[in-house]
Amino acid sequence: MTEIEEINDKIKESGAKPKRKLGKGGKIAIIGVVIVIGIFIGAYLAVTLTVSQEKFWKPQNEFTMPTEDWNKVRENYLLERGNSDVDPLNKTIGNFIKNDKFVVYLKEDLKRYDAHNDGTGELWIQPYLYAGRIGDTSYRIKELVFHFSYGDDRNVSYLSMDWRKLGAKNLYFDVTSGKYSGPYGTYDNKLDSDWMNYYRIVGVNKDGEDIKDCGFTFPMQLLFFDEYPNWTNHTITFTATLYYGKYVNGWFGSGWQDVHELSSSVEIYVVPEGSG
Repeated sequence: MTEIEEINDKIKESGAKPKRKLGKGGKIAIIGVVIVIGIFIGAYLAVTLTVSQEKFWKPQNEFTMPTEDWNKVRENYLLERGNSDVDPLNKTIGNFIKNDKFVVYLKEDLKRYDAHNDGTGELWIQPYLYAGRIGDTSYRIKELVFHFSYGDDRNVSYLSMDWRKLGAKNLYFDVTSGKYSGPYGTYDNKLDSDWMNYYRIVGVNKDGEDIKDCGFTFPMQLLFFDEYPNWTNHTITFTATLYYGKYVNGWFGSGWQDVHELSSSVEIYVVPEGSG
């Protein structure tokens, strides 16, 4: 019996199976499969976690953009603040901007001004934001954002929002719960945090649908804390910004690419009575 035959007989007697040596090409193939499987598992977990944490709310109140003769609507308004209420105020300012793809309208209805006994004041406003597609384009509406600013003016503030009064068309709002900290407090959902910490409301086309237009409206109040006769001048800027892009479906999920923005703004100037 040869040496090889003796080795084979010993293997048979032990019941063991001969090991097969894996070549370099085989190792590379296995490593590649493991990497691909890992990518798929990672992508699945990322999508699962993202979906489970996102919570979007769609208001029940419908939105319709009021009709205006935009050639007659001013972009700003001078409010002379006195010791008497101005109710109704009934003033409107607005502006719009467009390109070859979309148009964005911003309208502010100034409802009334309340003069308080201590010399402070309060302005009631109803903003309207609208964005629409005006051309044949592959771009889609991504977000419509309202933002306002009064700079570092410590004599101006604003109230929290009653979201039941928000009306919208083709938009959702992120109400993901959590503890959102900011310079003025901690809030339990993203919608409140965006409003109270960053002075903004974000309406989202959450599924990247091919919507032709969108919009939203809500009531808001601005507070003026400087007391008579020590009134000062205030400037409040309101901005509507449309973000639009291409919504792409891919192997590892969907997302936005080639995003652009289109923005319009108006201003309110508040001055002491008799100084305008």
